[in-house]
Amino acid sequence: MAGRLQEVYDLIQSMPMRPDNVIWGTLLGACSFHGNLELAEQAVEFLSVSEPWNPGNYVILSNIYARAGLWDGAARFRKLMKSSQITKAAGYSFIEEGGDIHKFVVEDKSHPKSNEIYALLKSPLD
Repeated sequence: MAGRLQEVYDLIQSMPMRPDNVIWGTLLGACSFHGNLELAEQAVEFLSVSEPWNPGNYVILSNIYARAGLWDGAARFRKLMKSSQITKAAGYSFIEEGGDIHKFVVEDKSHPKSNEIYALLKSPLD
């Protein structure tokens, strides 16, 4: 598939209707999977106009740069997000204990039982 991404891009460009953000986002995802930085940049160029508020597009492109070892490029997009005040929502984990569901962010200490929970998570499984 990696060699066919250019064909996909050409198909998108030749579509009789204007490609929407779902189409460009799908191409961006495929570019991320296959590490195609050049076409990922093209997809983000469109997405930055159609949905400039979406942090996921910038994060994906930044991650492609990082996986390629192009740290300056990765940092450039993170700085762009910061200067544009585009923030990425934290990813949450959920744990069920005694019928209660608890929500966490990595290293979150706001839960009243966080010390107990982290101690339990660090203990060996029996």
